[in-house]
Amino acid sequence: MIRFSTLPTVAAALLLSAIPGLSQNAEILTYKPLGSSATSTLKAVKNDKNVPVIAWGADVATQLAVTDGTLPGVKLYREDNFPAQVDNCLNGNSPYLRGTLPMILQARKAFQNAGTDLVVIYQLSWSNGGDCLVVRDRVKSIKDIKSVAVQLYGPHEHPAIKVLQDAGADPANVKFYYLPELAAPLDGGGDKIVSPPGLFEAREDIDAVWVISPDAAALTEGDYAVKGAKILFTSKQASRIIPDVYAVRKDYLDANRTKVESFVKGLLKAGENLRDLVDNKAKRTAEHRKVMTASAKLLLGDAGLVGDTEAMLSEAELVGHSGNVAFFTGQGTTRSLETLTEEIQVAFDKAGRGIGRFEIPTAGWDWTALGSGLKYAGEVKVAKSVFKSSEQAQQKVEEFLLENPELDDRDTALFDFTVPFAANQNTFNSKDESLRNYFKQAMGMVDTYAGTTMIIEAHADGYLLMRLRQALESNDKVLLGKIQKVLKMSSTPTEQTATLLERSLKTKSAQRAEALRDAFVGYCREANLVMDNNRIVAVGRGATAPVYENADTPKKRAENRRGVIILERLEVLEVGDDVEIDF
Repeated sequence: MIRFSTLPTVAAALLLSAIPGLSQNAEILTYKPLGSSATSTLKAVKNDKNVPVIAWGADVATQLAVTDGTLPGVKLYREDNFPAQVDNCLNGNSPYLRGTLPMILQARKAFQNAGTDLVVIYQLSWSNGGDCLVVRDRVKSIKDIKSVAVQLYGPHEHPAIKVLQDAGADPANVKFYYLPELAAPLDGGGDKIVSPPGLFEAREDIDAVWVISPDAAALTEGDYAVKGAKILFTSKQASRIIPDVYAVRKDYLDANRTKVESFVKGLLKAGENLRDLVDNKAKRTAEHRKVMTASAKLLLGDAGLVGDTEAMLSEAELVGHSGNVAFFTGQGTTRSLETLTEEIQVAFDKAGRGIGRFEIPTAGWDWTALGSGLKYAGEVKVAKSVFKSSEQAQQKVEEFLLENPELDDRDTALFDFTVPFAANQNTFNSKDESLRNYFKQAMGMVDTYAGTTMIIEAHADGYLLMRLRQALESNDKVLLGKIQKVLKMSSTPTEQTATLLERSLKTKSAQRAEALRDAFVGYCREANLVMDNNRIVAVGRGATAPVYENADTPKKRAENRRGVIILERLEVLEVGDDVEIDF
């Protein structure tokens, strides 16, 4: 599961994939559960010092643990082919399995069939920018996707299903093309297309592809870019959707619990050591280069790819002790092992790829004891807004909406849903049952898509304003008289009246948006969700964006009077520098 490769080589590999006629030789696989694909029988663990890694930035910390002796005697080996890693574990070549959580869940049945189980023991990281959804220019939003290419049993199948569902699309109606490799092979793959980016380049009928960031750059930039291809979405926005973890064979854990706990303790310490090393790179240059060189050789197969290794690390958010506490206990997050396991199982089931419904076993670590002696244990982690202050957030979002008023025309708008308002409703209560389902959905999405900004819009019923303008334009004295009575005016309404009414609707909707935002923030606080409130911006739209221009029935007027909760990727506003490496 290579999740990084160098851009010039990727471009060359994709160019080879685009040779005329090669698309006929694409190695497109038929989906079948991983549990039924693994055929190895369970064998005793021969060497518990063998530990798998994959080509991913978080695994730099594991390499550091070996380099500095935090994990003495451990021998790391890279295995990016996940089914092969499963067979290796079953055969006893290592007690450990390394992958994303959905990959581990898919593998569990193979271990149960062999007479044991898998236990998730540690979370290394979240993907924070390294995984991308590339689409053709005919795709304006996630809902438009009708076909997508992904690696079979790779890190992208669950995100592909999840974002389709959250956008309101049915994954069962989307054609999935499965290929054996994740990234474009460095040698071009011979006479077959074996990777999703290669297939996307070769076949114009495929709408979308999930790829790693270097492949995304190769598909969308430079001389060999696919015409009209663009990056619609990345794990920078969905920075709580791909968790990387370690699991262990249950039979080994039962017999060697102290050893496994020491392994986890070493990983925790290595994460902190890497953080300090990166923070003090200028003072510890030789040590830093030694670790990065070793990591480049292990993870990318070339000790010279130090810069690529550092870039790979920047796209992984190492979670550390506090992140593991949150992941395994649910403290301060909706993105826990328990909720993610259920979410993944439901997603696969709805997409017709059922892996069963179950609770994945955990080791039940004493996280307080594991935190003893750690420098950053207990540190509260919060996904940061792209905005530095609430004032900046408000200003930038309002400017953005003035320039891009139509929701359907914005490819920055990833997901949205409507919250109905009652007539003259000015207050909202976080305990109101009519709102709690909306708030629960919104809380899950703002936590999952932690790199986005949530815009809470309030829209007013502008029917009276529309009728006033019609009456003024046609000089309809009868209608103007009726409106005068409704507005309780002493004189006939004028253009100034229309302007004041428009402003009033804008002010009223802004107050409603603020009230709805405050109620939602309160709901999240009650649920103990920790977040940066600058990510949630309330905006009153007045009557500027109605569902119905001519709301001539009570039903239409009610639909115009609404709140809209939108998740937008607003890093495009360039309001601040990204953090290079997030721990």
